[in-house]
Amino acid sequence: MDTQPQTQLFTNVLASNQIKIKELHDALPQLQCGRCDTPGCMEYAEEMANGAPNNRCLPGGTKTLKKLNQILSRDTKSLDDNFGPTINEQILFIDEDVCIGCAKCIPKCPVDAIIGAPNKLHQIDSTTCTGCELCVEPCPVDCIHVKEVAIEATIKPRATSQERYNAKRQRTKNSKKKLTLDTEKNLAIANLYKNLTH
Repeated sequence: MDTQPQTQLFTNVLASNQIKIKELHDALPQLQCGRCDTPGCMEYAEEMANGAPNNRCLPGGTKTLKKLNQILSRDTKSLDDNFGPTINEQILFIDEDVCIGCAKCIPKCPVDAIIGAPNKLHQIDSTTCTGCELCVEPCPVDCIHVKEVAIEATIKPRATSQERYNAKRQRTKNSKKKLTLDTEKNLAIANLYKNLTH
């Protein structure tokens, strides 16, 4: 049996799916906010390409829904409010007089827009902040605030957000892997020491 046509068909389907994922991803607002119940925009694009509902991006609004409908050949009429609220054209900023330097906001930022370290004053880089609001909830002193901006101010941060999001996820993954390896190495050393002293 000739498997060449089947292999070619599979390759064509895979390539077509990758193109669709890219189109879906490009249609999303690039906030990396996770409100769609996936970690970021690329993951949501992949899920939609595999059949997930396309009405979960409330920050993108009806304009994004129409684009997604067109790409997916669907006719979804309305956004699912369970994945809200929406996000306006905005960035966030830290009230420096109130910030206590707890650093709880830093790991929450999906694009590494928060500059600071534990027990130091924090700032949000307005050139990389997507306005996702993920840093607001963990702040124990409510020092993070929303500032509405013109749409032009959101173009650059959102255009680079996927790259920054990917870099942070990779760095976090590598840190966890190193921690696991260090823990295993430390346990091995402890066991060796224990065996030598008994």
